[in-house]
Amino acid sequence: MAIRCSCVVASLILMLAAAVPAPAAAQGAPPNLAELLPDLILREITLPRPVTSGLSHVAHFSPIDADELDNPAVGIVRSFNTLMLMQLSTFPLGSPAGGFTYRFDETLGTFTRTTPSFGPVFAERAVTMGRNRFNAGFSYQHTTYRSFEGRNLGDGAIKFYLRHEECCSSGSGGGTGGGGGGSGGGGGPVVTPNDTRFDPPFEGDLIEAALSMRTSTDTAVFSLNYGLTDRWDIGVLVPLVHVSLEADVQATILRLSTSGDQLTHTFEAGNPNATEKNFSLGGSATGLGDVVLRSQYRVLDFAGGGLAGGVDVRMPTGDQNNLLGAGGQTKMFAIVSGGRGRFMQHANFGYTATWGSVPNVGLLATLGGATSLPDEINYAAGVELVVESRLTIVGDVLGRSLRDAGRLVVVSKPFEYVTRNGGPVQTANFDEFDPRPGNLNLTLGTVGVKFNPKGNLLISASVLFPVSSSGLKSRATPVIGVDYAF
Repeated sequence: MAIRCSCVVASLILMLAAAVPAPAAAQGAPPNLAELLPDLILREITLPRPVTSGLSHVAHFSPIDADELDNPAVGIVRSFNTLMLMQLSTFPLGSPAGGFTYRFDETLGTFTRTTPSFGPVFAERAVTMGRNRFNAGFSYQHTTYRSFEGRNLGDGAIKFYLRHEECCSSGSGGGTGGGGGGSGGGGGPVVTPNDTRFDPPFEGDLIEAALSMRTSTDTAVFSLNYGLTDRWDIGVLVPLVHVSLEADVQATILRLSTSGDQLTHTFEAGNPNATEKNFSLGGSATGLGDVVLRSQYRVLDFAGGGLAGGVDVRMPTGDQNNLLGAGGQTKMFAIVSGGRGRFMQHANFGYTATWGSVPNVGLLATLGGATSLPDEINYAAGVELVVESRLTIVGDVLGRSLRDAGRLVVVSKPFEYVTRNGGPVQTANFDEFDPRPGNLNLTLGTVGVKFNPKGNLLISASVLFPVSSSGLKSRATPVIGVDYAF
């Protein structure tokens, strides 16, 4: 029986892997979704070529084209992108455990139910399926994301400030220089850096990049579970994932230094009023996610439950570069559950060792190389209310602590500039993210129902919602599922 189960699982994985389409990206977008945000913010924002001879400012606000990777904007955008990738690729999936649990009664020669409850949706309970029992399941969840560290993702509230490249020095004639359609000529600045953003003065200008994002994931999960013994279950989850990422940046030139020479930096050659321009990139990907292999063993028996231990191994089958997988994790967890009558309780505690890393391809490799995904401390607790024999209501609190993942905190930052050579240094302050060390703690809540319409068929519906505002915060995530016990 176990051999037959393994063959079915292997065939299912192969069919799904062959059926899913390749990632798709919008025209002009980078080849991988993991690179989309850094590409948009750090490389796409450029000025037009000058209409007269002289110094060109086309790429002066692009740290990538200017090869200025020590520009502070690079580190901030890289940290923001890394934290987004970590959370998008590891968003929780529903529990694969079956709702029907049995034990073989040798005196009666038949299987009997071991608990009246159908169990939780996202957490685990200690009871097992029963020897030689199968459970096949399917679930679907749709997740959209609304904020990051308390800042709205969709209204431009997240802002990055692109410093001007330290590119030049004053030429024999001084002056501010030509550039995005402005003045210039033989007496202007020359392309010879002098280790200061005060000479020429135009190096004190900034571009404010206000980000608006629309991000969503759709995940369909197929699961199979089998009871090797009355105490030991094994199973597999096969997720299919669709990720969509659309990003717009409203770029605004802040003429701190060049208010008297408005043609130096402009988004339209020869137009001093062209201080704003929208830049956009988007793409999507669909494919096999990280396949999960699981094992759970019940160690002790309690009334309505017991104490169990489990291991989930998340295989690196999903395309990390397109946010379809996390690159490999091993979760070890303990489960305690029990209860009498209509009320059942469960609690989980675990540790996830991660052996994957943030993608290190293309532009991401240029920005600093691979970053290991953080290990996690996981916990969950909740209750199950058996309304009647065919209906269970479930409520849970789920927690994840991403160890040393870091945070981004909005702080007021000073930007120094001068308006003329030899003039006094002035300061403008703008709010911007700043990296901080430490753990990233994420908390979610869930409520749902499981209904048994007939026989061994079970239908579930639930909502997963954020409780904390830290990190990447989702909207309410609807989850529907169906499973059948054999």
